[in-house]
Amino acid sequence: MWLTLIASKGEAAAAIKKFKARAELESGRKLKALRTDRGGEFTSIEFGAYMADHGVHRQLTAPYLPQQNGVVERRNQTVVAMAHSMMKTKGVPGRFWGEAVHTAVYLLNRSPTKPLDGTTLYEAWYGEQPSVHHLRTFGCVGHVKDVRPHLKKLDDRSTLLVLLGYEPGSKAYRLYDPVGDRVHVSRDVVFDESAS
Repeated sequence: MWLTLIASKGEAAAAIKKFKARAELESGRKLKALRTDRGGEFTSIEFGAYMADHGVHRQLTAPYLPQQNGVVERRNQTVVAMAHSMMKTKGVPGRFWGEAVHTAVYLLNRSPTKPLDGTTLYEAWYGEQPSVHHLRTFGCVGHVKDVRPHLKKLDDRSTLLVLLGYEPGSKAYRLYDPVGDRVHVSRDVVFDESAS
Protein backbone atom coordinates (compact mmCIF):
# COMPACT_ATOMS: atom_id res chain seq x y z
CA MET A 1 0.00 0.00 0.00
CA TRP A 2 1.05 3.55 -0.64
CA LEU A 3 -0.22 6.68 1.00
CA THR A 4 -0.05 10.31 -0.02
CA LEU A 5 -1.66 12.93 2.18
CA ILE A 6 -3.05 15.89 0.27
CA ALA A 7 -4.45 19.19 1.51
CA SER A 8 -7.24 19.34 -1.08
CA LYS A 9 -8.82 17.20 -3.78
CA GLY A 10 -7.21 19.46 -6.36
CA GLU A 11 -3.87 17.83 -5.53
CA ALA A 12 -5.10 14.28 -6.28
CA ALA A 13 -4.21 14.18 -9.99
CA ALA A 14 -0.63 15.33 -9.35
CA ALA A 15 -0.28 12.78 -6.53
CA ILE A 16 -1.46 9.97 -8.81
CA LYS A 17 0.99 11.02 -11.52
CA LYS A 18 3.87 10.89 -9.03
CA PHE A 19 2.70 7.52 -7.71
CA LYS A 20 2.42 6.15 -11.26
CA ALA A 21 6.00 7.18 -12.06
CA ARG A 22 7.36 5.67 -8.84
CA ALA A 23 5.44 2.39 -9.14
CA GLU A 24 6.47 1.93 -12.77
CA LEU A 25 10.10 2.63 -11.94
CA GLU A 26 10.16 0.23 -8.98
CA SER A 27 8.28 -2.59 -10.71
CA GLY A 28 9.63 -2.20 -14.23
CA ARG A 29 6.05 -2.49 -15.48
CA LYS A 30 3.54 -0.02 -16.91
CA LEU A 31 0.31 0.92 -15.17
CA LYS A 32 -2.45 -0.60 -17.30
CA ALA A 33 -5.65 0.47 -15.55
CA LEU A 34 -6.80 2.96 -12.92
CA ARG A 35 -10.15 2.66 -11.14
CA THR A 36 -11.50 5.72 -9.33
CA ASP A 37 -14.79 7.19 -8.29
CA ARG A 38 -16.34 9.98 -10.35
CA GLY A 39 -14.93 12.84 -8.29
CA GLY A 40 -14.10 15.95 -10.26
CA GLU A 41 -10.42 15.52 -9.45
CA PHE A 42 -10.43 12.27 -11.47
CA THR A 43 -12.76 13.23 -14.32
CA SER A 44 -11.05 16.38 -15.53
CA ILE A 45 -10.23 16.56 -19.23
CA GLU A 46 -6.55 17.22 -18.45
CA PHE A 47 -6.23 14.16 -16.20
CA GLY A 48 -8.11 11.97 -18.69
CA ALA A 49 -5.80 13.13 -21.48
CA TYR A 50 -2.72 12.40 -19.36
CA MET A 51 -3.93 8.84 -18.67
CA ALA A 52 -4.82 8.29 -22.34
CA ASP A 53 -1.40 9.60 -23.46
CA HIS A 54 0.24 7.05 -21.17
CA GLY A 55 -1.97 4.16 -22.28
CA VAL A 56 -3.78 3.79 -18.96
CA HIS A 57 -7.31 2.37 -19.20
CA ARG A 58 -9.71 4.43 -17.06
CA GLN A 59 -12.35 2.64 -14.99
CA LEU A 60 -14.90 4.84 -13.23
CA THR A 61 -17.27 3.45 -10.60
CA ALA A 62 -20.97 4.17 -10.84
CA PRO A 63 -22.07 7.29 -8.91
CA TYR A 64 -22.60 6.73 -5.17
CA LEU A 65 -21.52 3.08 -5.33
CA PRO A 66 -18.23 2.80 -3.41
CA GLN A 67 -18.81 -0.99 -3.34
CA GLN A 68 -17.52 -1.11 -6.93
CA ASN A 69 -14.12 -0.19 -5.53
CA GLY A 70 -14.65 -2.49 -2.54
CA VAL A 71 -11.08 -3.68 -1.98
CA VAL A 72 -9.79 -0.12 -1.67
CA GLU A 73 -12.73 0.99 0.47
CA ARG A 74 -12.22 -1.91 2.91
CA ARG A 75 -8.48 -1.25 3.03
CA ASN A 76 -9.14 2.43 3.79
CA GLN A 77 -11.40 1.38 6.66
CA THR A 78 -8.68 -0.91 8.04
CA VAL A 79 -6.03 1.81 7.88
CA VAL A 80 -8.23 4.48 9.48
CA ALA A 81 -9.43 2.10 12.24
CA MET A 82 -5.87 1.05 13.01
CA ALA A 83 -4.66 4.66 13.16
CA HIS A 84 -7.61 5.61 15.37
CA SER A 85 -6.92 2.70 17.71
CA MET A 86 -3.20 3.54 18.00
CA MET A 87 -3.96 7.19 18.76
CA LYS A 88 -6.65 6.45 21.35
CA THR A 89 -4.55 3.79 23.09
CA LYS A 90 -1.65 6.20 23.63
CA GLY A 91 -3.67 9.42 23.97
CA VAL A 92 -2.07 11.03 20.91
CA PRO A 93 -3.91 14.25 19.90
CA GLY A 94 -6.06 14.20 16.75
CA ARG A 95 -3.82 16.65 14.92
CA PHE A 96 -1.36 13.77 14.43
CA TRP A 97 -3.81 11.61 12.45
CA GLY A 98 -1.61 11.90 9.33
CA GLU A 99 1.38 10.52 11.22
CA ALA A 100 -0.77 7.70 12.62
CA VAL A 101 -2.16 6.81 9.18
CA HIS A 102 1.35 6.72 7.69
CA THR A 103 2.48 4.47 10.53
CA ALA A 104 -0.53 2.18 10.09
CA VAL A 105 0.26 1.71 6.39
CA TYR A 106 3.93 1.12 7.21
CA LEU A 107 2.99 -1.60 9.71
CA LEU A 108 0.32 -3.21 7.52
CA ASN A 109 2.81 -3.48 4.65
CA ARG A 110 5.08 -5.46 6.98
CA SER A 111 2.37 -7.71 8.43
CA PRO A 112 1.47 -11.17 7.07
CA THR A 113 -1.76 -11.17 5.08
CA LYS A 114 -4.17 -14.00 4.37
CA PRO A 115 -4.73 -13.30 0.63
CA LEU A 116 -0.97 -13.76 0.12
CA ASP A 117 -0.83 -16.98 2.20
CA GLY A 118 0.91 -15.27 5.12
CA THR A 119 3.35 -13.28 3.02
CA THR A 120 3.66 -9.54 3.62
CA LEU A 121 2.72 -6.91 1.06
CA TYR A 122 6.30 -5.64 1.28
CA GLU A 123 7.66 -9.07 0.33
CA ALA A 124 5.20 -9.44 -2.55
CA TRP A 125 6.34 -6.10 -4.00
CA TYR A 126 10.10 -6.13 -3.30
CA GLY A 127 10.75 -9.89 -3.35
CA GLU A 128 12.38 -9.98 0.08
CA GLN A 129 11.20 -10.16 3.65
CA PRO A 130 10.97 -6.82 5.41
CA SER A 131 13.16 -5.96 8.37
CA VAL A 132 11.05 -5.59 11.50
CA HIS A 133 13.67 -5.37 14.26
CA HIS A 134 13.37 -1.56 14.32
CA LEU A 135 9.60 -1.50 14.92
CA ARG A 136 8.50 0.13 18.17
CA THR A 137 5.20 0.87 19.89
CA PHE A 138 3.42 3.90 18.44
CA GLY A 139 3.23 6.69 21.02
CA CYS A 140 5.96 5.29 23.29
CA VAL A 141 8.62 7.46 24.88
CA GLY A 142 11.99 7.79 23.21
CA HIS A 143 15.17 9.29 24.65
CA VAL A 144 16.75 11.07 21.68
CA LYS A 145 20.47 11.77 21.82
CA ASP A 146 21.29 15.48 21.92
CA VAL A 147 23.89 16.11 19.21
CA ARG A 148 24.20 19.88 19.57
CA PRO A 149 27.79 21.08 19.60
CA HIS A 150 29.38 22.57 22.73
CA LEU A 151 27.21 20.86 25.37
CA LYS A 152 28.32 21.62 28.90
CA LYS A 153 29.22 18.87 31.36
CA LEU A 154 25.93 19.01 33.22
CA ASP A 155 23.61 19.50 30.21
CA ASP A 156 21.14 16.72 29.47
CA ARG A 157 22.43 14.32 26.85
CA SER A 158 18.98 13.31 25.63
CA THR A 159 15.50 14.73 25.13
CA LEU A 160 12.26 12.92 25.92
CA LEU A 161 10.12 12.65 22.75
CA VAL A 162 7.10 10.61 21.59
CA LEU A 163 7.31 8.12 18.72
CA LEU A 164 4.97 8.97 15.84
CA GLY A 165 6.37 6.67 13.14
CA TYR A 166 9.10 6.04 10.61
CA GLU A 167 10.75 8.54 8.27
CA PRO A 168 10.11 7.63 4.61
CA GLY A 169 13.23 6.86 2.61
CA SER A 170 15.42 6.83 5.72
CA LYS A 171 16.39 4.52 8.55
CA ALA A 172 15.12 6.95 11.15
CA TYR A 173 12.16 7.59 13.44
CA ARG A 174 9.70 10.48 13.53
CA LEU A 175 9.32 11.78 17.07
CA TYR A 176 7.27 14.59 18.60
CA ASP A 177 8.71 17.09 21.06
CA PRO A 178 5.79 18.31 23.20
CA VAL A 179 7.91 21.09 24.76
CA GLY A 180 9.16 22.57 21.48
CA ASP A 181 5.98 21.51 19.60
CA ARG A 182 8.04 20.08 16.71
CA VAL A 183 8.50 16.76 14.96
CA HIS A 184 12.10 15.54 14.91
CA VAL A 185 13.73 12.88 12.77
CA SER A 186 16.39 10.82 14.51
CA ARG A 187 18.13 7.47 14.47
CA ASP A 188 19.82 7.86 17.87
CA VAL A 189 16.92 6.87 20.11
CA VAL A 190 16.56 4.62 23.15
CA PHE A 191 12.92 3.65 23.58
CA ASP A 192 10.98 2.94 26.74
CA GLU A 193 7.98 1.01 25.45
CA SER A 194 6.69 0.32 28.96
CA ALA A 195 6.05 4.04 29.59
CA SER A 196 2.97 5.72 28.11
